[in-house]
Amino acid sequence: MTEKPGRDPDVLTTAELAAKLGLSPQTVRRMAHAGQIPALKTGKDFRYSWEAVREVLRQPHHQPGDTANDNDKGAGHRARQRARTGAESAD
Repeated sequence: MTEKPGRDPDVLTTAELAAKLGLSPQTVRRMAHAGQIPALKTGKDFRYSWEAVREVLRQPHHQPGDTANDNDKGAGHRARQRARTGAESAD
C-alpha cells in the first residue's frame, strides 16, 4: 500500500481498520455508530486512530447481566482479541 504524502499512518479508513482487525467494513462501521470504538465522522464514512482503537479494544468490556462465556461475546470481543494478538507480535 502506497501512502499519500503527509498522511498520518495512525489514521485509518474503515476498510484499513477492518483489514487490521479481521472484521468486515460493515462490522467496523456498526461498532463506530454504536460508540464501541472511537471514530471521527468524515462525510459519509469514518476515520479511526489505530492507537485509540487498539487502546479501547484492550479494555475489558462488561455490561450488567453479561456472562463470562467467551463463545457469546461477538465481534467486539473478537476484535479485541485480534488487536491484542497483533499488538503483542508488533511490540
